[in-house]
Amino acid sequence: NMDLGFTETQEILKRTAREFLTKECPAALVRDMEGTGTGLPEDLWSHMSSMGWMGLPFPVQYGGDGGSLTDLAVLLEEMGRFLVPGPFFNTVVETGLLVNEAGSQDIREEYIPRFASGAVIATCALLEADPRFVPEAVNCRVDPVDRGYILNGTKLFVEHASAANSLLVSAIGGLNNNAAELTLFLVNSSQTGISLTRMENLAREPLFQVDFENVEISEDSIVGKLGKGWPLIQKHLNLSTIMNCARSVGGAQSVLDRTVEYVKGRVQFGRPIGSFQSVQHDCADMLNAIDAARLATYQAIAKLEDGEDAEREISLARILTDYSYKWTTLTAQQLHGGVAFMEEYDLQLWTRRARVSELKYESASVHRERYANAMGLT
Repeated sequence: NMDLGFTETQEILKRTAREFLTKECPAALVRDMEGTGTGLPEDLWSHMSSMGWMGLPFPVQYGGDGGSLTDLAVLLEEMGRFLVPGPFFNTVVETGLLVNEAGSQDIREEYIPRFASGAVIATCALLEADPRFVPEAVNCRVDPVDRGYILNGTKLFVEHASAANSLLVSAIGGLNNNAAELTLFLVNSSQTGISLTRMENLAREPLFQVDFENVEISEDSIVGKLGKGWPLIQKHLNLSTIMNCARSVGGAQSVLDRTVEYVKGRVQFGRPIGSFQSVQHDCADMLNAIDAARLATYQAIAKLEDGEDAEREISLARILTDYSYKWTTLTAQQLHGGVAFMEEYDLQLWTRRARVSELKYESASVHRERYANAMGLT
């Protein structure tokens, strides 16, 4: 029997985050960040750091807050509601949690306190021309040299690479020159031989192609063990996928809230359109879809926290979240009418990010198949 109610601390975190972001992260900031070089809102980033948000899930011994995954999800749901720009997710969720779990004592002592304080920004460089998350999609390679390796290859879709100090890179090789085993490396982005090319994208976020040309990296930059990177990437995927679900649930909820406000005030045929039954049905459907997604998301996170296998729960959450974010933005646009499609109107900020969210990590179709298999439906 799983208690999915929030603790008092989580309720306070939720309330504080909402009050803070209402003030510090208006839609105008989200717009301003679109298309900027780094996409890093410096003031907001330092405010978030001083509130201890970056350190939330990290151990107290490394200057973190020792919070749980549920605590982090509560915060991310609020961040999704406000579309908080910047590399928080990349640094804390995607890179930080993995380094904290798999990094050597030395790497953890060096990096976790700096992730936790917001001093170091990190991002993952895992995808290549074949955008699937499978070992055979990786062609970046390392070749052993004295006391380290030489890294060559190209990564695509690297978020916030222009602001990042560290890149978590997957590469093959390194063992007897022919082994196809994957290894993860934490690479300093100011190294010679690293170049960035901006990639256009729907969210207008800083997204990059990263080229590595004879980049020298030391042995102690390995995260985990040589040739043992693939299980870590799977863990990273599970965690990032479910935490992205929390963020998307917040986004969908925000769209619903805005839509309810709009239909209360929009008058047609002499009365607010919110009084029409079909509009009320639409709003109720949105609410149900979001509640299902939220419940599935926190249930999966609770299982992960207990150290149990949560593949099935994560897949279900991903399917329901994708559906609810897509459905909510689509329905909201229909209820708003033409104004919803205007750049000047804020709704499109969420609509575009709902689409981007769908394309992150493995697609919902992959999760549908996985869920069906787990339930014995195939």
